[in-house]
Amino acid sequence: MMSKKLIYNVAHVTADPEIQLLNRLGGLFTASLSLSENIEAMLSATSQMVQFDAATVFLLNEGSRELTACATYPHKDEVPHIAHFVLGDGILGYAVEQLETLNIADATLDPRFKILDQSRSPRSLMVQPLATPQRVVGAMTISRQRVDPFTELDVAILKVITNQAAIAIDNGRLYEQLQAHLSELETANAQIAEVSRLKSEFLANMSHELRTPLNAILGFSELLRDDIAGKFTEKQRQDSLANIHNSGRHLLSLINDVLDLTKIEAGRMDLVYEEFGVDSGVREVLNVVRSLAVKKDIEISSSVEPSDVLLIADKNKFKQILYNLLSNAIKFTPPTGKVVLEATVPDKVLTLAIKDSGIGIPKELQHKIFGAFYQVQSASNREYPGTGLGLALTKKLVELHGGTIDFDSVQGEGTTFTVRLPLRPGPSKHNRVLVVEDNPSNLDLARMVLEGNGLTVDTAATGLEGLEKARHLRPDLILMDMQLPGVDGLAVTRQLKADPATADIKVVALTANALKGSEEEAIAAGCSGYIAKPIELKKFMLQVTNFLEKE
Repeated sequence: MMSKKLIYNVAHVTADPEIQLLNRLGGLFTASLSLSENIEAMLSATSQMVQFDAATVFLLNEGSRELTACATYPHKDEVPHIAHFVLGDGILGYAVEQLETLNIADATLDPRFKILDQSRSPRSLMVQPLATPQRVVGAMTISRQRVDPFTELDVAILKVITNQAAIAIDNGRLYEQLQAHLSELETANAQIAEVSRLKSEFLANMSHELRTPLNAILGFSELLRDDIAGKFTEKQRQDSLANIHNSGRHLLSLINDVLDLTKIEAGRMDLVYEEFGVDSGVREVLNVVRSLAVKKDIEISSSVEPSDVLLIADKNKFKQILYNLLSNAIKFTPPTGKVVLEATVPDKVLTLAIKDSGIGIPKELQHKIFGAFYQVQSASNREYPGTGLGLALTKKLVELHGGTIDFDSVQGEGTTFTVRLPLRPGPSKHNRVLVVEDNPSNLDLARMVLEGNGLTVDTAATGLEGLEKARHLRPDLILMDMQLPGVDGLAVTRQLKADPATADIKVVALTANALKGSEEEAIAAGCSGYIAKPIELKKFMLQVTNFLEKE
């Protein structure tokens, strides 16, 4: 920044002030690429060459075409009080849009006048655009609280300073943008490197996990085929077959985990909702994992309060969530430890707490625990086998149900995972519409209109197909043709409303039947409304939007 000694008084300016100023200011804005330092230098230089009461620097956002104050002089803390202007708006917006220097004796008499500073109103005002040959950068205003017009010399001085400063300020903005992009690039590269490392570790873990059951399958099957070990006893033969079977099931489980996670990531995992007792779901999972606990002499117990609580969810996925968390708890709990599952229903939310007395999760690793491919221990030093997908998959399945999962863990003492699921699924956030229509042309038309307006559309050509898809997909809205072949739309609607898993899905009758009473019949069957065919596209889309937004 230029020192005060280098800045001389206006009294020293001769008949050719621009030449002398250029000579003096040549190095003023070349020493720094800092945007704030260059703006401060411009304000400081101007304050010692021109008399004024207040100055403000505005920068232009090219995207929004908005001029926003970034610095004031002499009161630096007044930036928040400065109004924002759009190009063409007020004296400031006009000057910048026209790239014209405005020197106004009394701004309050100008019809374009709008208060720049909400804390005070200037009288004499000068607006000088900041521009380079490539772009408009912003503007600088200087003002006096009294009517005391700026002279031609003041205008000339401000032009020289701002012409130099505009280039430096633009370079400063470009430099800051470059630094921001470089920082983003460094962050992205670090994330890519971390993902690559995790995938490499996952592949190492996965290859180990795949080889183990494959070796057992190949080894025992080869023994049985070639009778390498000599004559097998019946028990040895049964044990070998059991090993092959168990290894095959383990291999299938690994592959299913990978495929499930991939489907969820791609948005192709559909939930099949049904109503079932939480207690029965818990007991079914406990029966499966109990053998794992027995092998390690781990005490496992459960409680469900109230015991008759019902849940509408995908039962298989619900059991998968419990299995993953319980088997994980057993895996990381030393022999003679404890694993407890407690299910409660505070505020109509099913809360599942899975507690173990295991090794716990180190504090520095807890933020990574739900990451795909992640395991607490690496493949080269693992006491606990696994692919590192279990918790990542569990979290995705919980979130698919509109629930949450978190945990509390103390290293050396144990971990508690807490899952919260709504007893009844809430509405989808994706504006998903199921169109049940047997006419291909009508079906294509409805799909094109709905998808063209940003909705997710599924289709069914029969009532039975519509029933199945409604249960699997749980759309926000069903457009139901009333005159379907086989099971008609009225019957399908009644079945949907009788099933707790689909009763809350809105159904709208879509039919060409204009006979009196047909609308009442559809409403009586459970429809939320009625759209007559042939449809008028704009009206149709408006009706669909209204039905989607209705509670």
